[in-house]
Amino acid sequence: MSLLEKINSNTCTLRFNNDWLKIFTCPVPSSDFLSFVGVATIDAPQHSVLSLLYDIESAPDWVWKTSEMRILQELDNDNEGRVVLQHVTAPWPVTDREIISRSTAYKDPETGEAFIKIECLPDFIPEDSRYVRVRKLEGAWNILPLSDEQCRVVFRLHIEPGGEIPSWLANIAVIDTPYHTLNNLRDFVKREKYREPVDAAFNESPKDIIRNYTDFISE
Repeated sequence: MSLLEKINSNTCTLRFNNDWLKIFTCPVPSSDFLSFVGVATIDAPQHSVLSLLYDIESAPDWVWKTSEMRILQELDNDNEGRVVLQHVTAPWPVTDREIISRSTAYKDPETGEAFIKIECLPDFIPEDSRYVRVRKLEGAWNILPLSDEQCRVVFRLHIEPGGEIPSWLANIAVIDTPYHTLNNLRDFVKREKYREPVDAAFNESPKDIIRNYTDFISE
């Protein structure tokens, strides 16, 4: 079972709430590091959000603490997604992190909900001595159209940064990533370049879309 399916909303804590954004932190079985669930209502079409997410090279401009993100390999076999390298900056004297992950996209043909699953591939390329390689990560984006000009974005992530970062310190700042990333996303999707739908391959399958967030979006 996926970690995203194991998260129980009854054990989560609402850490931030305004008129368009909620952020929860959640304990994860067998980990000292909290995960987060960010739920945002975005005043932009679903395809604009997908266009931004697909534009990997723009990530340093809007994904919190990301200094570089680039595609290592497109996996063309049966829409298996793409392998992405990401460098995350850390405050001195902590060493910056390097993440290698695979993103796979699904779409529910009935509701139109898009689901991008993120899985860690820590041994895909040799480690770089300038960074600490993240070895445990699982995340997801769910983007559900609410109307022609509005969508709901659910951003979930659990990461164990490894190295010398203590869990208590990481847990204090865990809401920074969804707060700043979703705030930036809200602005970036309004740019002209993201108005056109992206030409991306999706696996058409409702059964592969991990929702398990119903309790987080209830009023």
